Amino acid sequence: MMMSPRRAACLSTGFAAGAVSALALGVVGAQAQENAADVAAFYKGRQVSLLVGSAPGGGYDLYARLLARHFPRHLPGGPDIVVQNMPGAGGLIVANHLASRAPRDGSVFAHVQGPLSIRQLMDSKNVMYDMRRFGWLGSANNSSNVCVLAPRVALKDAKDLLTREIIVGGSGGSTTYVPMFLNAVVGTKFKIIAGYKSTSTVTIALERGEVDGLCGWGWDSAKGNARNFFERGVMKVGLDVGMAPHPELAAQGVPFIMDVADNEEARAILRFAFSYLVYIRPFVTPPDLPAARLKALQTAFAASLADPELLQEAQKTDVEIRYTSPDDVAKALAQVFEAPEAVKQSALAKLREAGFDGQ
Repeated sequence: MMMSPRRAACLSTGFAAGAVSALALGVVGAQAQENAADVAAFYKGRQVSLLVGSAPGGGYDLYARLLARHFPRHLPGGPDIVVQNMPGAGGLIVANHLASRAPRDGSVFAHVQGPLSIRQLMDSKNVMYDMRRFGWLGSANNSSNVCVLAPRVALKDAKDLLTREIIVGGSGGSTTYVPMFLNAVVGTKFKIIAGYKSTSTVTIALERGEVDGLCGWGWDSAKGNARNFFERGVMKVGLDVGMAPHPELAAQGVPFIMDVADNEEARAILRFAFSYLVYIRPFVTPPDLPAARLKALQTAFAASLADPELLQEAQKTDVEIRYTSPDDVAKALAQVFEAPEAVKQSALAKLREAGFDGQ
């Protein structure tokens, strides 16, 4: 299939082998160096746009608006941060805008979707960005997906998932393709009943006994949105699906997916597919920002997520904060872009089978 010249230009460095360097993450800008006073002068009295690749009211919007309320205190010049929603195509619209149209002067940054890194490798004609060329501020969280089950689903141990059929409700997105992907890679026996409008309608169906569970739900969303269900014992977490055991889930004794997978090939595919969970709440700038402005944004981002006022507000609203640095993001991106070709192709094939088409 022929690739357009425009897309080839956008992705000319996107699929090359080699380490994901600090340069590729935008830590060194293409423009002249500035000092701290210059950066403060640039931002003083300025309005900075924080784009969100989803509609108002969702998890990405929640994280963006939380950050926007505290970020100005930590950025030189104290500019106003204005959140602008730019939903569509699973985050592709805002990522493409950031890569090709947004100003590269530090006046715009965005909260994008982590799985866009996987979409980039699926050779979609709609992708015009390279995740490694964005200026990474980091991620506001490093979390897991979970499979929640009704108490009536009494598992002797996690290996029961490999022999017992469990009916789960799917509302599209990860709640549909994650259980299908686990079936294909690990050998779980999830039976997906698709067509539910949202995770909230699936949880109601679970309480009614229509389904046994829900799989592929972000833990950072589940523990807040379904707090009442957990407190009433309507559901429990049956499986932690992530890159490393989540501390909260490990403390509860929740089985970890890498321990359920019974061979290294399956674990390698899982690490490829779920690497984005390390940067599940990513904040990035357009490529090629002036180095001093990017550094100021990175420093302000880290300081904001450690700010007691932000953390107190996050705790009240059940927003999980687990900062991931740009260096740690680079390592996670390398697990995707530098994966052995056999692992990469196998994982992408399994994802397509599961309904994740990258479009």
